[in-house]
Amino acid sequence: MRLIVDILLLIIVVLCTWNGYKKGVIASVAGLLVIVIALFGGSLLSSAYSHEVVPALEPFVDGYIDSAATRDSILDTMGYASSDLSLDDLLARDSSLRYDYAYECMRTVGFHEDRAQELANKAVDYSAANGTTMTDAVVAVLCDTITYVGGLVIGFLMILILLVAVANIFNLSFRLPNLELFDELGGAFLGFLEGIVYCVLLCWLLSFFGLVLGKETLGGTVLGNFFLQFRFLTRGLI
Repeated sequence: MRLIVDILLLIIVVLCTWNGYKKGVIASVAGLLVIVIALFGGSLLSSAYSHEVVPALEPFVDGYIDSAATRDSILDTMGYASSDLSLDDLLARDSSLRYDYAYECMRTVGFHEDRAQELANKAVDYSAANGTTMTDAVVAVLCDTITYVGGLVIGFLMILILLVAVANIFNLSFRLPNLELFDELGGAFLGFLEGIVYCVLLCWLLSFFGLVLGKETLGGTVLGNFFLQFRFLTRGLI
């Protein structure tokens, strides 16, 4: 699976670079703008409507996180499997374990360690701000995250497809006159950057699918782990 992910990412970069070479500089700049517009629009749509799905998702997430099997697994990972105290008692006695518990919950559902760290901090803050138990806070953060990411992906793809369709209908293709070499090489470079952006976004998305890919798969890939380092491009998406 790790090799498949790396090959897929490499193919995306190569195809985008070749496409940029064929389209030229102006069309490649437009391609980057389309990604930005689609991402911004998808984020707005998801922020506005994704919360509507939370009530339907919450019972499933709560049932999984609050199950005896999940609790026992998390306590074992935290090194408290043999403790006579319950999870709630442990967290009440040592508040420093609240983050550890939230982090292990995020890892249990398959989130990459970067996502798990971000969301664990959110869960701790949510619990403190709303006076809820850590389990309730984890469930709330998980539901918000899952619905937001799903809405973002749907909104991004819808807007992206719409903008590409409009460009194809009006045949928006521009080339720089008398600058063929610069147009081709510049387009290839911008296409390469476009491929990088697509790969960063894809790796960000895959970082939520550890249960499908394997929890350590993405972090163990060469290119996947490389693109995960471009955190500045995905900062603010959650």
